[in-house]
Amino acid sequence: MSKTAPPLTYTSTVMGEVMVLDGALNLSSMPLRLAETGAYASQTSLPDCLTIDFQNVKEVDSSGVALLLHWRRQASEMGKSLRYVHLPTNLAALAELYDVADLIHCPSQTSAPKPS
Repeated sequence: MSKTAPPLTYTSTVMGEVMVLDGALNLSSMPLRLAETGAYASQTSLPDCLTIDFQNVKEVDSSGVALLLHWRRQASEMGKSLRYVHLPTNLAALAELYDVADLIHCPSQTSAPKPS
């Protein structure tokens, strides 16, 4: 007897070129997030500039940083621009800690330059 996995329930909302994430961005949510963004990226009329909005993300762990890097790489491979908006402070802090903040770069989230 084989077990059938329950169908995925998407929690994020896509509005044109913007995907608004909802809920957690952690290790346990990764399969859902990858499925959601895979569906988003497979649109036939995908815009040149894609936006992922984190305004409704409630929980983040270090796997969220890896996911942002994956999305950045995937967008680059597709020849698309990718913006992250409303990046949670703790996610930005993790990116700084892992020294990948420049790879995640979100112009609307940047702060004043650090003194040298």
